[in-house]
Amino acid sequence: MKTKARAILALVTTTAFWGLSFTSTKVLLGTLLPPQIAFLRLVLAVAALGCFFALTRKSFISRADLFRVIAGGTCGTLLYFLFENNGLRYTTAGTASLIVSTIPVINVVAGALFFRERHSVQRWFGVLLSFAGVYLIISSGSAGALALANLKGNLLVFLAGCSWVAYTRINEPLVEKYDSLVLNFHQSLVGMLLFGLLVLPGGLAPAVFTPRVLLNLAYLGIFCSGVAYLFYLYALKTLGSAAVTSFLNLVPVFGVLGGAVILREALAASQLFGGVVVITGVSMVTMSGKAPQAGEEVKVTAG
Repeated sequence: MKTKARAILALVTTTAFWGLSFTSTKVLLGTLLPPQIAFLRLVLAVAALGCFFALTRKSFISRADLFRVIAGGTCGTLLYFLFENNGLRYTTAGTASLIVSTIPVINVVAGALFFRERHSVQRWFGVLLSFAGVYLIISSGSAGALALANLKGNLLVFLAGCSWVAYTRINEPLVEKYDSLVLNFHQSLVGMLLFGLLVLPGGLAPAVFTPRVLLNLAYLGIFCSGVAYLFYLYALKTLGSAAVTSFLNLVPVFGVLGGAVILREALAASQLFGGVVVITGVSMVTMSGKAPQAGEEVKVTAG
């Protein structure tokens, strides 16, 4: 029972880390450009994951898989963070976390459209519920009316979710050959190098060295991409995939709470209702039978 309790605590901590990552990114957007945030976050993530990689004496990927690893890193880091960080310039942290929570649902639709996967009626009903909730969230501004600025941000965050699904599908053949730490380290390294090409020629703003900025970057890079990752693996080994998947629906809950408490964000009634609908739909998708392996991989690092 003590082991199970520790695993549950680790998992709840992980969901809190990932949920609050939207708030931390929103804070950094007041000082840094979206590509700068992603680059510096990945520098810290690569440093943390590199330490784990060295301590566990993992092997590097083979040359034959290099192209697929680069493609996965491009979708899962470069495109994902470009869409998400730019989207957060125009929408709230709470709203973004609710939209990103539909990643498992997008994955189900992608599987049916492009990979001929079959799903239960309950899972499809969850898909419809989730997209209905997303429509309510995306179409509403802070006062409950359509706002073009919010709409732009919400759509960018939704594209971030689509990029993450592409990332997991690209990784499907790789997860059979490598463990998650090996893939995450190499693809974070790819993302860091790609963002470096975007950011370094223009230089980094002096504000990078302020305590407030460094604290939030450390949170994103070390805790969200490092510590939370290890907590997740510990919980997965102890509790199993079904329990872990259901617990991770707490991510948007912490995202909304973080935006409301820390950033004083206000959500319209239609957005709150949409969030409830999204979480209900995602729960139906993830709990109706065994989730696809790609769906489980989505949960590893998003946030």
